[in-house]
Amino acid sequence: MSRDSEKSLSPKQCAVIDMALGTLKDCFNAFGTPGQGLKRNYLDKSPELQSLRYALSLYTQTTDTLIKTFINTQSQQNKPSERDPVGEVSLSVDIFTQPNNGEHKVTVKIVACNDLKWQTTGMFQPFVEVHLLGPHLSSRKRKHATKTKNTDKPRYNDTVIFMIGNEEMYDAYELHICVKDYCFARTDSLIGVTVLQLKEVDRTSGVASWFAFGRNVLLNETGWTILRILSQRKTDDVAKQFVQLKSAVRHEAPR
Repeated sequence: MSRDSEKSLSPKQCAVIDMALGTLKDCFNAFGTPGQGLKRNYLDKSPELQSLRYALSLYTQTTDTLIKTFINTQSQQNKPSERDPVGEVSLSVDIFTQPNNGEHKVTVKIVACNDLKWQTTGMFQPFVEVHLLGPHLSSRKRKHATKTKNTDKPRYNDTVIFMIGNEEMYDAYELHICVKDYCFARTDSLIGVTVLQLKEVDRTSGVASWFAFGRNVLLNETGWTILRILSQRKTDDVAKQFVQLKSAVRHEAPR
């Protein structure tokens, strides 16, 4: 993972820093003669202090809560695809909430890809992966991959159904879609990625459109902080998969 991943903190370090912040505020407030120190409310309103306290608070949250916070705060993930598209994918997505138990049925049809920008000296075999991301999915199906096609304009007409529990509304979830070039006995190469947050899907008519692929997703500082925290949870498969998806970047090195 990039973006200053070496700056990660352990929960114990966070607790020490949080205690130190309180002590420092007391010290600044007490410096000088009575009435001449910095007022506590001045320190509490400091943007830098508020930002640090928010980052520290994230370390104590569960993986599900962190992923939910990530989805709620990362609304610009597709900016790279707007500036420099490397292809597009045709998708249709429908959401149905079951009246008997409140669970949400998400039907995704991967129709086709077009204009995939990729150079290789070997056989080009693109396929599409669709990942459902959000809280409370550890025991549910959350990934689907199409078959490979030997063309830069593949048609898949492949459908997958994901089920979301009734713990959250469906707008706490998103679809992370990536197109890759299949490589035998090696890691598949990322061609492009796009994100569709389910809050953007009309629950009555669904959505059917072309979505542009970018070389990576764009994250703000909160997003990177959450990835740094999740990257430390080495035994958490959901956290590891999430970090891998969101930190993945297309590489142009010759193959």
